[in-house]
Amino acid sequence: MDVRKNLLDLYFHKYLSYKNTAIIMMFGYFVALLVPFLIGELSFFNLKDTFSVGIVSSFFISLTLLFLNNFNYHLKKIPKEIKKLDVLD
Repeated sequence: MDVRKNLLDLYFHKYLSYKNTAIIMMFGYFVALLVPFLIGELSFFNLKDTFSVGIVSSFFISLTLLFLNNFNYHLKKIPKEIKKLDVLD
C-alpha cells in the first residue's frame, strides 16, 4: 500500500506543479502584455497591433485554460483514488 500511496503522491505533486506553473505563466503573460501598452510601444488605437496581440493572446489564453482544465480534472480524481486504496486495504 505504501508504494501505491507514494506513487499517487507523486502523481498529485506532478499535476499540482503543472497547474501552478500554468498559473504563473498566465500571470507573467499578462504582465508582459501590460508593459508595452504602459510605455507606449503598443497602442490600442493601432488596429494592426491590437489585432495581432489579440490573436496571440486568445491562442495563449485558450491553450493555458485548456491545460488548467485538464490539470484540475486529474487533481479532482486523486481523492477518489486515495479512498479506493483505503478500501482495498
